[in-house]
Amino acid sequence: MKNLSAWLKHLETLHPEEIELGLERVKLVAAELYLDFTSKTVISIAGTNGKGSTSCFLLSLLLTSGKSIGLYSSPHLLKFNERISVNGVDVEDSVLCHAFSRIEQARKEVSLSYFEFSTLAALLLFSESELDYVILEVGLGGRLDAVNIIDADISIITNIALDHTEWLGDTREKIAFEKAGIIRKGRAVIFGEDDIPVSLKEQISVKSGNLYQIGNDFTSNVSDGCWAWQGQDIKQNVRSYQMEIPDASLLDFFPANAAMALQAFLLLNIDVSKGMIEQAYNQAVLKGRFQVQDRGYTLVLDVAHNPHAAGYLSDNIKRYFPEHDVHIVLGMLSNKDTQNTVAALQDISSTWYVAGLENSRGSETKMLYNELQNSTQNSVVMFDSVKEAFLEAEQHLHANDVLLVTGSFYTVADVLEMI
Repeated sequence: MKNLSAWLKHLETLHPEEIELGLERVKLVAAELYLDFTSKTVISIAGTNGKGSTSCFLLSLLLTSGKSIGLYSSPHLLKFNERISVNGVDVEDSVLCHAFSRIEQARKEVSLSYFEFSTLAALLLFSESELDYVILEVGLGGRLDAVNIIDADISIITNIALDHTEWLGDTREKIAFEKAGIIRKGRAVIFGEDDIPVSLKEQISVKSGNLYQIGNDFTSNVSDGCWAWQGQDIKQNVRSYQMEIPDASLLDFFPANAAMALQAFLLLNIDVSKGMIEQAYNQAVLKGRFQVQDRGYTLVLDVAHNPHAAGYLSDNIKRYFPEHDVHIVLGMLSNKDTQNTVAALQDISSTWYVAGLENSRGSETKMLYNELQNSTQNSVVMFDSVKEAFLEAEQHLHANDVLLVTGSFYTVADVLEMI
């Protein structure tokens, strides 16, 4: 392949299924690549929502402390390179192409999905780089996700809600069991909800894991522009920090996720000060997660694509824009719970602009349109594309209005490309 675009098209043709969970094929190719992580500390992050903001703040904390870090995340918004970064910088096309070429040679007749091939590229690059820490975001579930061929020194499970039920199970307990698969024997486990599923507790016990649960072992609170955190370091000493934070900062939007990142950071036994934390959150930038921009009106971009995320997004909109008219550009994939996601956003929207997605899994726009027509008294308009919906919405906005673009990474990406 001559360039990254050609390689990515090639990756899309290699496997008959877009998603096929299982580690056997990935392990076969990984063995040929001789991946070595013995000199690196690995933090794996699973969860229904919040992986991106948790890894973003943890990365920023580690960079502030002068450490070298590899970060693997998915999906990307604008460029594939966003998925793999070293010390906060996306890897270059030529580096990716070289890694892909080596994996292509190593896999021989083994069929790999797009995600599996991408994951191996990240692991190969990290394995051969001089890094102190590697942060690996799980793509789907945990137990059978390609990321899980690497043993985690610290496992973070952000939260557990219903999503990807066709692969992970249709109850919170079943999904928790799958996500618990990233836990390793005798290692630390950080969990970001007060309500812990029984299956997760059982797996932590079976693996003799050391649980750090929000609300019990560490706490986070935002009030009147102040972020207060308390948790434990590796020696089980209680540590606490309290500081003023800027409006609409990552800590303000996602306090539980930032709290998990800081708890993980303390377990890495790195000296930390209030100044370091302040510097870290000032430098932490995360696209597409409650990303706010002034365009003569207020634009909010958020990749929420399931009811759990949509409920949190709705609460944030009410909190920050209580007196504003909110208009929503919505585009969703067909395998998502559109009914309950829409229901979570129902009471904040005055106008809906329903958009079709170019991606092959895009929800039938007409079905989404009919669903909204049947469930709301507000205006609902349908468009073939996100671009058309966004341009039309902009024509009807006033200075005090909010335009929320949400429903999918694809929906947000289309608008980010335009602006």
